[in-house]
Order: sequence, then structure tokens, then C-alpha cells
Amino acid sequence: MRSSSGSKIPASVLWVKIRQKIESGTGSSVASTKIFPIKIDNHSLRFYYGNVKHTYLSAVLAIVLVIGTVFALNVNAEPQIKTLENGMTLLLNPIEGQDSIAIVLAYHAGADAQTPQTAGLFKFLEYVFFNGPATKPGIAEPASAIDVLEPSAIEGGAGIDRFEFGFSTKKQNLVTALDTIQYLFSRERKDVNFAQPDGIELARQSARALIQNELNNSDQLANMAIDKKLFSRAPYRVDVLGADYILEKADVTALKALDAKWLVPNNACLAIAGCFDTEQLLPLIEARFGQIPKAQNPWPSTLPILPKPGVVRPTFLVFPDSSIPSGKMHVDIRYRGPDPLNTKAYQASLMLVALARDPASRFQTAVAKGLPKGSSPENVQIVYAPSRNASWLAIQSDITVPSGKNPSDLVFAFKELVRGTELYMMKVNASYFSTAQYQSARTALLEEKMADAGDPMPSAKHMAMLWGFGIPSFTLQETDAIMKVGQKDIAELVDTYVQKNLEVVMVRIDPSLFEKYKKSFSNYGFETVSPQNSLWWR
Repeated sequence: MRSSSGSKIPASVLWVKIRQKIESGTGSSVASTKIFPIKIDNHSLRFYYGNVKHTYLSAVLAIVLVIGTVFALNVNAEPQIKTLENGMTLLLNPIEGQDSIAIVLAYHAGADAQTPQTAGLFKFLEYVFFNGPATKPGIAEPASAIDVLEPSAIEGGAGIDRFEFGFSTKKQNLVTALDTIQYLFSRERKDVNFAQPDGIELARQSARALIQNELNNSDQLANMAIDKKLFSRAPYRVDVLGADYILEKADVTALKALDAKWLVPNNACLAIAGCFDTEQLLPLIEARFGQIPKAQNPWPSTLPILPKPGVVRPTFLVFPDSSIPSGKMHVDIRYRGPDPLNTKAYQASLMLVALARDPASRFQTAVAKGLPKGSSPENVQIVYAPSRNASWLAIQSDITVPSGKNPSDLVFAFKELVRGTELYMMKVNASYFSTAQYQSARTALLEEKMADAGDPMPSAKHMAMLWGFGIPSFTLQETDAIMKVGQKDIAELVDTYVQKNLEVVMVRIDPSLFEKYKKSFSNYGFETVSPQNSLWWR
């Protein structure tokens, strides 16, 4: 951004200084219009917003005007979305004042693209390409090619809706960084990888070891058991590690076919953030990635839909879990949530999470006081896990089981309290969350966005994530969406995705407590989860 004196002010610095000025009470009222004259390091800036009822809200709205100004004064410094002739999407965020750049190459692939016959092959392919996990490339290759750049961060791998790799490095390394990304995914290098039987076998054993580790990881087992129910129509589309028997039998022909079908330019995006000039960068990208031939669209016309509700009736699971402390349990009430393509519900979900985590909110207070004495609920939270086609929304808490209390009764008391009472009241009571709490949540979301937008690696990752969600242009609309979301949107979200939805309830409990009340859980219709039945493929 440039001030009235013409010198540059980095966005991240500007944000901090404006927050300091606003929180110190700077600003005067003229009629119904709020005026914020702010002097930052001898640069005079002035912001206006009319017809505002609350001074603090006007301050937040002023911040939004600043955010828009940061990206509006220099055309070449605006975030941009472009498409090469071969279909590759370019997501560019030039950040003034930064001395580094970040590059992420992402494909819409991963678990979302899997079938019952290919589940786990993208993770297998990751280990083939990177001689280990993408975040820790193997020695000597490709680590030697990447280490030359002295990367400050490395990200990537096979995920639910993306197969990606990226890193951040000094701005002086821009051309070399582009060459490196091109090399890592070049046909010549892939052919070399595929021609090494020892490397293929090592990758196979490493990927299979991840599955064995999963069977000993309580968190992963619990999530897989929920996914098996919540996404029962196609659970392999959320299982990144996949099925062991598929990895055991897969050969290099299957890996080549996966690569040739899915890792193509018209199913890819290149996200770049940091210190660069867009007009100078575009020819460099075109020369390296524009010549890759466009391929057939890999996505079939029909895919197994993961519906809402995810289950036909409320489903109850209990997992005797040795990682849970004695006398305690963890309750997770999970719903098929809104996918980000519904941007209104997506933003409302993020707002709900921010509102509910406020320790002073009615939600936190009600849960703390509403359960039987001695239950001492901790880590009470609403969780939203967005992905392109398999998002979920959950209410979670750690709960102490008082002596003599039946834990299954306590589970139903918790479910009725949060779902039947508090979330219902969020829908019908416009003042459930106060105006100040909405303002605080908006500020937190704006701060998070600005922090990401001003830091190359988080910015590139965020742009690639939104592209993976199918909403790449939302990166230009997030600020407006944050400011617009309100009580009606929260009410609609809760009504659609909680009140008119069906849940999977997972109870992870101290094994000795489970043994004591095992019959009670069975009588209530709980299905017992174990490593033998938690995975969809066994």
C-alpha cells in the first residue's frame, strides 16, 4: 500500500498499526458518520463509513476498507487468477515488503479421486515421487535439488482433495524455484522414478507402514470409524492411506495410469505468493508450464455422492481407548457438513466455530453448567472440517464421568444439551451471541486472513486450498463474506446441518470404565469400535 506521501507500507505492518490506533480509541463522530483519521509513521490516512450504529463495528468496517485498499492501489500488486491455454490455473498474490516467495503446485486428486480399486495409490505415488513423505524429501534425490534453494518451509503430499507440493525460498531464487517445481513433476523425472524397482518397493513398504501405524493410532482409528458410517456410500473417498491389500498388489503400471490420468495441467493450479512482479512472472510460468499438453478431463461425469444426512438414523459408536485418562471420555457428535462450494454456509461455519470458542459465550457457559455435577466438561468446541466433497461439522468435549454415573446417560445428556437446547437456541434466538461477540469473531477471522495474505507460504497454501475446494475466486471475496455473515446465516446453518440432519456419535472412553458399563452401552444401541472393524476395507 502507498500512503498519501507515496511511500510503501507493507500490509502486515499496516494492519498491526491500525489495530493499535483503533483499540486506543482513535476516531471521532460527526453526525451518523464515523471518521477515523489515523497517523502512521508520519503518513496521514483517513477512513470513513456512514450510518454505523456501533463505534467498534465502524472500526472493524474501517479495517475492511483498508484491506480493500491494500490490494487496490497498484494493479500489478493485486491478487490475480489466470488460466493457461492448457487449462492450468494460476493463483498469484504479490506481497510488497516481503523478501521471499512461495510456490505450490496442486492437483485436484488425492482421496477424493479414489475408487475402491485405487484407494491409497496417491499416497503410494507421493512416496515414489519424493523418496519418502513430500514434507521430507528423501536423500539424495530429490532433496539435493530442493536444498539448493535453502527452503524455509516445505509443504505437500496426498490429501483428501489435493495432491500437492510446495516450498518457500528467498525472492532471488524465483527462477530456480520455478525450474525446480517443473523438474520435480517432469515426465523425464517420473519415468526415471517408475523405472527403479527398488524405489517402488521401498515406497510400497513405507505406505503400508503408515496403515499399520494407523491401526495403533487412536485418533486415526476413531476418525476412520466415524468416516465409515458418515460417508458410507464411498468411504474410500476420504481415506488418504487407503487399503493395505491394494498397496500390496499394486504395480508400476497402476501408478503410471494414476499419474497420467490425474496429474495433468487442466486438473492443476500453480499458486505463487511473495515478492514478484506479475507481468514479469507470467512469461516465466508460460515458458515452463504452458507447453505441457492438455489432457482429457479426469473426472467422470458420475461420482458417488456423499449425501446429507450421511446416515439414515442417529448412529452411536463407543471405542474403549487406552489413550483416554481414567474416569474420562471424549464425545464427538458429528454431522455431514456444508461443502465450501456453498460459500455462504462455508463462511457461516467458520464464523460459528469462532463464536463458540469464546470462553464467555453462552454456549461455553451453558455446557459448563448444564451437565451433572462433577462432569467438568473441557475442550468444548464446535469443529468444522471443510473439503471439496466430504465436509463435516462436529460438537466435541472431554467429559469426566462422576462416580456412580452411567457414562451412556451422560452422553445423551450432553447430546440433548448441545443439540436439543443450545444449537436450537442459536437458531431461534437472535441475541444468543451478542453484537460484541460477532464483532470479536469477525475481527479474529479478518486477522487470520490478513496474516495469511501477508505471508507467502500460508497465502499460497490458502489459495491452493480454495482452488481445491472449487472456489478459487473466493480468495478475492473472503473479506466481504466475513463482514456479511450474521445471525440469520448462523440460524440457517444450524437448522440445515444440525437440526434437520442426523449425527454419528463417537464416544472414546477409558477401557476400564467401558468394561464396567459395557452392557449399558449395548442396551442403548452403541456399536463397539476396535481396530478390527474401524476401517471400511476390513
